Amino acid sequence: MRQARWLLALLAVFALVAAACGDDEEAAPAAPAEAPAEAPAEEPAEEPMEEAEPAEEPMEEVEPAEEAAPSDGTGYSVAFVFDLFIEDGGWNTTHYRGVQKVQEAFPGLEVQVIEEISPGPAATNAFEDLASAGVDMIVGTTYFMPDVMPVAEQYPDTIFLTWAGWQTADNVGHFDGATEDGRYLDGLIAGSVTQSGIIGYPAGYPIEEVNRALNAFTIGVREVNPDAVVQVVYINSWYDPPVEQQAAEALANGGADVLAHELNSPAVASVAEDRGLNIIGYSSDRSEVAPNAWLSSFTFEWGPYYIDQVQQMIDGTWEPALTYGGLQAGMIGNSPYGQDVTDEMLALVNERRQQILDGTFDYFAGPILDNEGNVQVPEGGTIPFEERTTCCLWLIEGVEGSIS
Repeated sequence: MRQARWLLALLAVFALVAAACGDDEEAAPAAPAEAPAEAPAEEPAEEPMEEAEPAEEPMEEVEPAEEAAPSDGTGYSVAFVFDLFIEDGGWNTTHYRGVQKVQEAFPGLEVQVIEEISPGPAATNAFEDLASAGVDMIVGTTYFMPDVMPVAEQYPDTIFLTWAGWQTADNVGHFDGATEDGRYLDGLIAGSVTQSGIIGYPAGYPIEEVNRALNAFTIGVREVNPDAVVQVVYINSWYDPPVEQQAAEALANGGADVLAHELNSPAVASVAEDRGLNIIGYSSDRSEVAPNAWLSSFTFEWGPYYIDQVQQMIDGTWEPALTYGGLQAGMIGNSPYGQDVTDEMLALVNERRQQILDGTFDYFAGPILDNEGNVQVPEGGTIPFEERTTCCLWLIEGVEGSIS
């Protein structure tokens, strides 16, 4: 879950949100982390040799010592702090999948999972308690930057990582996933499936991360269906099943035959299933909730990043960084596709995915107009990857709705 008031992030200089998942939150990490360097194996120290008579037989050559096997994490500890519960099926569940990957990769690592810690004093106290107990690395899975920084200063030997922050320190780094990579591909499928030309999109907050993903989604929709529109409704929450259901019902009543969302409960998927519509999920596979309605969803893949950070800690090579990764970094993936996704649709999606991976296709290439007719990206321009975290406080042409 993400809980930050992103307007504050615009006052910061970003070298990294979100979404989805807590109260008002956001901020922005940047460039992908470099792969950790392998720690050189230590060479055995040589002991001084006493002078001796030459041996009659030549000495046997000593075989070089084998390189030590990578550590399984024994002797190290990591704590993951969640703002809600790990079984929300959305944002927090995606991070818990990453925790499980860490446990598989480092079976000797001591891992703690702390749930339902809201940003603010409760988070500050939790981080301080963990650090004072000697935890080697503490990971906050939502916008905890203001809560982490004062604690990190007091505990310089503890490594702190948080989602969507931008202020680093010697022992503080931040991370985020480029949702837009996956959302653009989801948009291709939604645009191909809709018959009414109306796609409903309940979302949490009108913050940069949510709008950036919505804009990329709409670019995908209109690439294959230029006349289609995406109707957005912000509910000002990340997890509120009754309100999510009401928003989905209202959009369906307004003619939407495909629903997408940036929310965490299964409510929107359930509405799509009950109404005979189609559903684009958010961050996870929700096909079990809507087996007949299911189309696709991008997924967050936090495991590779978490494993990389733990390995660097063990190797002694960890350095603070702002990490922002998408398809190329392996931080964005995709769920299985539903029965209504044709081979023709998949061929286009797979082609575009490979082009994004190769760096030969840019869905944010200009010209791009917002839904008020203003030029946001000129002809020949783009939104550079390293600057995306500060975009967007505007909605693209083709989106019906307002952030005000």
